[in-house]
Amino acid sequence: MLVIGPLRSSILRRRSWLDHQDHYKIIKNNYSRKDYDATFAIPMAVLKLVGLRLTHNDPVIVRFLWNVFYWFEFVNLFVVTFLELINMAQTARGGSFQDAIEIFRMMPCVGYLLLAMAKSYKIVYYRPVYENLISELRDMWPRGVVSDEEHEVMKTALTQLNIVVQGYYWCNNALLVIFLSPPFVEILKRVAGQDVPLIFPFFYWFPFDPFQKGYYEVILAFQTWHGLITIWFMLSGDLLFCIFLSHVTTQFDLLAVRVRRLVLVPVDRQLLSGYPLGKIQEEWNQNSQRLIGTIDDEGAEKVHLKELAQIIGRHRALIRLSGDVEDLFSFALLVNFFNSSIIICFCGFCCVIVEKWNEMVYKSFLTTALSQTWLLCWYGQRLLESSEGITDALYNCGWYKASQKIKSSVLIMIHRAQKEVHVTTYGFSVVCLASYTTIIKTSWSYFTLLLNIYEK
Repeated sequence: MLVIGPLRSSILRRRSWLDHQDHYKIIKNNYSRKDYDATFAIPMAVLKLVGLRLTHNDPVIVRFLWNVFYWFEFVNLFVVTFLELINMAQTARGGSFQDAIEIFRMMPCVGYLLLAMAKSYKIVYYRPVYENLISELRDMWPRGVVSDEEHEVMKTALTQLNIVVQGYYWCNNALLVIFLSPPFVEILKRVAGQDVPLIFPFFYWFPFDPFQKGYYEVILAFQTWHGLITIWFMLSGDLLFCIFLSHVTTQFDLLAVRVRRLVLVPVDRQLLSGYPLGKIQEEWNQNSQRLIGTIDDEGAEKVHLKELAQIIGRHRALIRLSGDVEDLFSFALLVNFFNSSIIICFCGFCCVIVEKWNEMVYKSFLTTALSQTWLLCWYGQRLLESSEGITDALYNCGWYKASQKIKSSVLIMIHRAQKEVHVTTYGFSVVCLASYTTIIKTSWSYFTLLLNIYEK
């Protein structure tokens, strides 16, 4: 984890323009692609730790070595998942409710392992699509000075994304530390002279006694490493999903700002300067130092048609990129949502029944699972809202002052924009906050059922 720690200061330096936003108007509205690249700093570093590199033109031998490194880690997780499943099967043969509780303790770990492998494999299998997404969104990123309205959109998006990336990253690190620390605490107690049993953080099956001297230390080191790469696999998929949707929704919001400025409406007795269209007109007059009346109707139509063609092209590109995100993450999201219901249920049960009040292993697991699921659903909701915002922007763009040809084009675009853009769980449900509510309700139903069985 020490490899990633210094990245925090690097990101803060690369985004230092946010700290000086109130000093000079030109500086605060000035953007470059470095601001875009900074948002990928942490996920790219995490991907490197699991043997994955995106947007790098490596030589064949270098890419081969990176692939060998990734598959070595992937096979390790596959083997330990198999060992945990064997242990679960053997524990289930006992038939007692205490054995069932032990299975409940294993379920979150197995689910987390399966989900981590699924997300990382998608990145390997669709590496060119991931690289294309990063490249296209980078080309769309504004460069130079932008308007105040666009600046507010970008400032809000970048601030939210920075909080999400940093928060989710450190939340998973905290989970890792809390989950892996109990065995080392017991070792320190034994060194201090206390007679306490040795424990492992994970429940592997072994054909030998793993607590023998020499075996225990090696197995504990391997389990610690397995915990690290599981978290890294999970982080790489989740952070890329959030960053991709953050940039797509930001581009939808910027497109809405551009649409609202499509047709300039002169300020008169009916359109006051305090209205949105009036403010756009006043700003246009101040920046251009000329009046809209200097352009004849034919010239205005040519300008509007050219701008509208660019808007339509950008809108279609964003819909296509949203479809790419859907293809890349929909199956992983299906597994994630199904797995989250089980993890939240069993972690809640372990928090209430198994763990003592001062133990934090499953409490931290539950917190991470809840925050991860909410995060994915929240960005799915943002995509829905930002794509639907294009419809409102088209209606408010002053189309009634444009030519009939422009009106027809705007009407067609309104019909298309009314069809929401979303990400689904492999076609079963739309990823949004309503889905999060469903997951919580389902988990609560499972939890209360288990609790009732336990009490009887």
